Amino acid sequence: MKDKHYDPSPQFDMNMREAPKAPPKKKKKKHSKPFIIFKKLMTVIATTLLSLLLVIIITGTIVSTAMAAYVLNFMDDSTNVTLQQLESGSDTYFYGNETNENGEKELAVIHRIKSDFQRIPVSIDRIPQHVRNAFVYTEDERFYVHDGVDYKRTFSAFLNLFLHFYDTEQGGSTITQQLIKNLTGDNEPSPARKIREIFSAMQLEKSYSKDEILEEYLNYIGFGGPVNGIQQAAITYFGKSVDQLTIPEAAVLAAIPKSPEEYGPDVIYHRDDDPNEPIVVDGRANNKPRQEYVLYKLYDNGAITYDEYQEYLVTPLLFRNSDEYRKLHPEDEAKELEEREKAYTWVVDATYYEAVKIFMDKYDLDYSKAMTKLQKGGYRVYTTYDDQMQKYVEEKMLSLENFYPAYLSTITHEVDLEPVDHPDGKPEVYTPHVGFVAMNYDGEILCAVGNVGEKTQSLVDNYAVLNKRQVGSTIKPISGYGYGLENNLLHWSTTFPDSPTLTGEDGNPWPYNYGRAAGTGAQIPVWRALQNSFNTIPAQLCAKFGVDEIYKFSTEKLGLDLVPNDKSGPSPLTLGSLHEGVTLKNLVNAYLPYGHEGIYNEAHIISKIEDSTQQIIYQNNGNPRQVISDETAYVMNRLLKNVVENGTGQAARLTNKVVCGKTGTTENWYDEVFVGLTPDFISGITTGYKYKSDSLEIPSGISAKVWMNIIGDWANTHYPDTPSDFEKVKTVIEMPMCTSTGLIASANCGKGAIGYWKSEVTDNYSPPYCSGAHYSAPAQTTTNSSTGGNAGGGAAAGGGAATGGDAGGGAAVGGVDAGGYTGGGDAGGGAAVGGGDAGGGAAVGGGDTGGV
Repeated sequence: MKDKHYDPSPQFDMNMREAPKAPPKKKKKKHSKPFIIFKKLMTVIATTLLSLLLVIIITGTIVSTAMAAYVLNFMDDSTNVTLQQLESGSDTYFYGNETNENGEKELAVIHRIKSDFQRIPVSIDRIPQHVRNAFVYTEDERFYVHDGVDYKRTFSAFLNLFLHFYDTEQGGSTITQQLIKNLTGDNEPSPARKIREIFSAMQLEKSYSKDEILEEYLNYIGFGGPVNGIQQAAITYFGKSVDQLTIPEAAVLAAIPKSPEEYGPDVIYHRDDDPNEPIVVDGRANNKPRQEYVLYKLYDNGAITYDEYQEYLVTPLLFRNSDEYRKLHPEDEAKELEEREKAYTWVVDATYYEAVKIFMDKYDLDYSKAMTKLQKGGYRVYTTYDDQMQKYVEEKMLSLENFYPAYLSTITHEVDLEPVDHPDGKPEVYTPHVGFVAMNYDGEILCAVGNVGEKTQSLVDNYAVLNKRQVGSTIKPISGYGYGLENNLLHWSTTFPDSPTLTGEDGNPWPYNYGRAAGTGAQIPVWRALQNSFNTIPAQLCAKFGVDEIYKFSTEKLGLDLVPNDKSGPSPLTLGSLHEGVTLKNLVNAYLPYGHEGIYNEAHIISKIEDSTQQIIYQNNGNPRQVISDETAYVMNRLLKNVVENGTGQAARLTNKVVCGKTGTTENWYDEVFVGLTPDFISGITTGYKYKSDSLEIPSGISAKVWMNIIGDWANTHYPDTPSDFEKVKTVIEMPMCTSTGLIASANCGKGAIGYWKSEVTDNYSPPYCSGAHYSAPAQTTTNSSTGGNAGGGAAAGGGAATGGDAGGGAAVGGVDAGGYTGGGDAGGGAAVGGGDAGGGAAVGGGDTGGV
């Protein structure tokens, strides 16, 4: 049944009727061939233009995105700019802990560097409004209304580059932008720099008030030469503080920054820099019309009236460098001259040298640029020196008579040596220089005096911390002996033959001992070889252990400042005849671990440097590090004690404190050196002549006595509450030596002097205990043997060829604790064949000649 609503369309009722016929098609109009070509051409053009438009849109989008990211990057960078980045440029100060009247240490200024970038910061509330106006209305009259960038001025300056609206170059930078250049140091002449500057200026304006920005600007802006900042300019040009400036004076100062070399009131340039030639630049004359322009800008902006403007144009000015000013202030110039000519102290010199070296290393600068950076201003340099010790030593070293009393007639020489290599027939008088340096075991320099006499100049030769000198036999404990002990290749009683093992340039055996004495061939134990400073044995150590290995130990472990040529042969590391020498400071520093349980601290007089924002840019606590074992350090400490107690350094003995030390004498006595360690500090002296000449020589064996005369009383009495001796290293074996073998005495051994041995056991070392096999019952006799003591001692391993023992303390040839010793007896023990050079009569052999 069909739906009553169903009514099929006729065209779909195929059974009932035929489908209607389609309407007849219209015939297409045929176009001419030119029209068809034109149509196709327009289609191509339209498609091309549309494609280009799309490319431009896409490219523009990409470029815009990149530019936005590029600009936003500058905006991100600008957020890092702060006023604290700007160095204040005020003078640099050196600080030290000085003792006040109550005996307390307090921080004090010991030196102020008059910066070549002088500035005296002053707060905005001390800068009068008329001074502020003079700068604002001249440099940036819309300063108080813009957001860091004056777009009108910037656009005008840009157009002026091409259209020349103005007779002179029109700057577009605001005060804020000028400050940004100084904050960042970014002076690159490029659009990128300008974009960075604009965003940074905008960011700065968001972070700081107008007064804060203006204050920093006025404290930084340059006024010619070393003069920077409004306060410094007011003092330099008018001799008054900024808050005393008049409006005409303020206008003079506001005229300068545009071109200080042209408008600076003190600028005078003559043609060819000849004062007799005409003036080509007269800063004061040039400043006048520029000052009038500033006054006009003040009037134009309503800061002064027209009548005031007219008055100020003709107001007389009194400049500080004028004759009239000097007549009114006669003391001013004298005060400046006195300050300028005052010589730096020895401490200040040492601080300068160290600070410049720090800046050279930190900022990769040469000496001149590092010095300039230091003097640029704003740094705070903190020192470690002991003002009381420094004063004491300086007073001692005012005259050679204070510590060279017995030798004055023999150390003053009148010789014609200058000009060097071309003497002029006019003899000069030469006396020895002396340098002294002391430091504690943290490496802090307590005292540094660079020469004898009153210091009359700054940054002069300084034999304490700067000038390199030869070190002689003081090289021995920090080269072969030190290396051998640390690596367990020798010990306290190891023996070596007293024989030259090499041939010198003259074809003779090398090296000689002190006084050019040939070796005796006797077996010498290490403790005695160092005590009396034999040369033959250190030469054998260099040959046995290798120069390269010893050089590496001395430089890398003990910090000795050697040069590569010092490992070209055995002489430098054997006798201390170095190619360039080292400073006394560096030499003493190398000994420091021997008094500090093997811990090395770098010598330093500067503990800390701050920049102008009080940020620490350098700090030194000595950089402590264990460079040798505590056992090595203590055994060497006892060896050095033996040098002072019984050897070449006896003149340095104190009554209340143990002194460990080493003497050094160079070839022909050009230099003598002594390094002394006490439980409280370590110090050293060097003495010699500026030139090497056969006519100039130091008295033999004087170094320990000079050290004693300079610092002995201080070391002996100034530390009553500290131990008299160094703290023992408990693991070190401290026992008597066997009188026959020199080894650690056993129950059946004769007990001699105390020796010291490391306790550690390695593949090539164990503590050398004597077996006691040499023991025999004493002969029954009622008389003493002429050779004394233990009869039939025979050959003593480790003690030399023993023809006698130690009974009665007789003359034991080869015995460990004999009074007179063939091949190097105790200094002070009579005529010792092969003996040392300190107080020991006629010493043949031994000694500490370092330059043979």
